[in-house]
Amino acid sequence: MHASCLSSFRAAAWLLVGLVLMTGRVSALPLYPSFGAFLGEIDRIEAIADAGQRTAELDTFWNRLRAAGQVPYAQDGRVAMLYRGAASSIGFPGDANGWNPSAWSASQVLGTDLWLRQATLPNDARVDYKVVRSGTWILDPNNPNQQWSGFGPNSELHRPGYVFPAETLRDTLVPRGTLGGNVRLSSAELGADVNVRVYTPTGYDALDELPVVYVTDGHEYADDRLGAMVTVLDNLIADGSLRPTMAVFIDPRDPNSGFNRRTNQLGGGEKPEFADFIANELVPAIDGAYNTAADADSRVILGTSLGGLFSAFMGARHPDVIANVAIQSPAFWFDTSIYGTYNGNATLAEQLQIYMESGTINDGNGGPTMNAILAAGGYDYIYDEVNQGHSWGHWKGELDAALISLLGAAELIGDYDGDGLVGQADLNLVLLNWGTTALPDGWTAIDQFDDGFIGQNELNDVLLNWGDGAATPAAIPEPTSLGLMAISGIAVARRRRR
Repeated sequence: MHASCLSSFRAAAWLLVGLVLMTGRVSALPLYPSFGAFLGEIDRIEAIADAGQRTAELDTFWNRLRAAGQVPYAQDGRVAMLYRGAASSIGFPGDANGWNPSAWSASQVLGTDLWLRQATLPNDARVDYKVVRSGTWILDPNNPNQQWSGFGPNSELHRPGYVFPAETLRDTLVPRGTLGGNVRLSSAELGADVNVRVYTPTGYDALDELPVVYVTDGHEYADDRLGAMVTVLDNLIADGSLRPTMAVFIDPRDPNSGFNRRTNQLGGGEKPEFADFIANELVPAIDGAYNTAADADSRVILGTSLGGLFSAFMGARHPDVIANVAIQSPAFWFDTSIYGTYNGNATLAEQLQIYMESGTINDGNGGPTMNAILAAGGYDYIYDEVNQGHSWGHWKGELDAALISLLGAAELIGDYDGDGLVGQADLNLVLLNWGTTALPDGWTAIDQFDDGFIGQNELNDVLLNWGDGAATPAAIPEPTSLGLMAISGIAVARRRRR
């Protein structure tokens, strides 16, 4: 199967698996023609005079909803939060109401044990929530969809327009990179020990000049139940969306006591020392031990919430060490001086590339506020908003955009004209420049065999990768007489390492 076709096949497979995990089935069309019709059915059942018949009709209604995976019920921009059972009170705290246990209090449908709370959410929203039953917090027993947080699992609601992030699912067809165990470093900058884990992509031993992502809250980003970043890296690298990349997951917990030091190190008074630890101790240690690209443009600092604040701080303090800043749901409220650091800072605007994203549902105003500052300051940045809350379900789904925008896709071998396709134009360039020793602009970096001219190696790259980048690869054309002479050497030519 051609690589681009295989990539499309894997993407479709991931999406199918995602739908099954979300709903227990592939199809989840609303059971009723409208949200009003759904409410009308509840009203009809409530109006049945005979208690036995009312219960029987409610059982049928409830079983249909559960079998269809439609508890909660979402349609027409509206959501019905539902619970059935004996209780003195029912509430639905979560992302959508700031986890306030009394904000979404439900009403009991008269003559039944059904509890209902209506709400509105954007059509593509995804939020975490729990049920508070008679004052006790529980998972929704009628909703199989869950998303883990740093404090354990929550129930998960997705509106019909939400697209599951398929790249967060493990694919058995995708070769896995290696996530090493804890490496304990003694930091003079911090006066304390720090555990890190290093991810290397598949085929690492044959790779060099690898970019590196330095990840705060690394123990959670590396957890498939939370950030799922190892899985995301494997999948993106395998389908060529992301160039082969390393990651260093920094654990904020004290290796001796287990105490989580993130508040002080990422948001508080130890930010400078923690930034200096990364710049002066961790980065040199990684560059000394691994096949890295040892330059600022090949490094990324990534974090969420307080880690997003720290990413911005790190980029400003050490742009000469890490020039790519990935910020998720930044808690800039914790230290608003960060706005002044970036406001009107022309020097910093020249040094950094930034990807920042935040949610629109109770995720704070740090992202929008900084967005205005970056726009006015002429920064090289991308800002994105999604209709989600302050949750790992949100953050893991945005990792692909952050990584790809900052580090780029895998090199397309043989794409000499840079149009994203290996084909006729690239073949023409090779043949027209055949034997050139004064390499044209842009070809010096391509001449990785250091033979100083365009010839057999470049032709091999075009022909052996013909059609890459296209949904349907084109047929290789009949060779010209010059091309035929050149092709004769293809069997013994060396291949460039990918």
